[in-house]
Amino acid sequence: MKSRQLIFLTLFLSLNVVAQDPFCETIITQGKSSVKQIPEIISFRIEFEVQDQDYQRCSNLTLSKIDTFKIAFIEKGLDPKLIKTTSYEISEEIERDSRTNKSVHIGYKSRIPIFIEAIFEDEDANKIFELLQSTFKSEVRINFRLSSVQVEEVEKELLFLAVEDATTKATTLANKLGIELGKVTKVQYGDPETIRNFTSPNSEFRSSPRPMGYTTQARIKTLTPVEISMGARVVIAWEIENE
Repeated sequence: MKSRQLIFLTLFLSLNVVAQDPFCETIITQGKSSVKQIPEIISFRIEFEVQDQDYQRCSNLTLSKIDTFKIAFIEKGLDPKLIKTTSYEISEEIERDSRTNKSVHIGYKSRIPIFIEAIFEDEDANKIFELLQSTFKSEVRINFRLSSVQVEEVEKELLFLAVEDATTKATTLANKLGIELGKVTKVQYGDPETIRNFTSPNSEFRSSPRPMGYTTQARIKTLTPVEISMGARVVIAWEIENE
C-alpha cells in the first residue's frame, strides 16, 4: 500500500506546517472575536462610619444611619429597595498611651457599606449621584457593568464571530493548498491546552473554564460610562477530503 504523507496544520497568529500526524489529515484553526459595549447598569458604593464610646449606642446609631439614608431616598422620589446593605461591622477603637505604653479603649466604630444599582440612562441614576454628593457628602465609588440581557447578546455575538473567523481562516488555507475541507471533527470553545492533545485519537478536549474574557469594571468618579471589552476564542478541526 502506497504510503501517504499526512498533513497537520495549525493556524493561530500565523500558518505553520507541522510534522506528520498518524491521526488524520486535519486542518485546525483558531477563531478570535472581540466586542465592545457601553454597559447599562451603574452601581454606587459608599461606606458610612459611626463612632461612640458605648457599644449599644454605636449599634443604635448605625441602624439609625441606615434608616436616615432610606428616608432621604424616599424624599428624593427614589425606591429604598435599591439600597443593599450586606452587613455592618462594629470594631473596638484602641489607642496606645505614650506615657504608660498601654492600650487604652476609646470607643467603638461602625462601618456600613452600602451598594446601589440603577439603569444608567434612567433619571434615578442622576438623582442617586446628586443625593450622595450633596446630602451625605460621601466618597462614592462608581462601577458600570453589563445587564443580563447585554451579556446574553454579547455571548451569542462573540461565539458567532469567533466561529466565522476560524472558518474563514480554514477556508483560506484550504484554497491556498488546493484541498477541500471535510466535516468538522472537533470544536473547542476556548483554548486547548495543547494542539497535540486536541488532535490525538480518542482524546477528550478540555474546555477553557472561562472562554470569554471580560475587562474588570472601571472605577470612576463621574457618571460617564466606560466601554467594556470582551473577547472569545474557538478552535475548530476539519478533516481534509480525499479526492
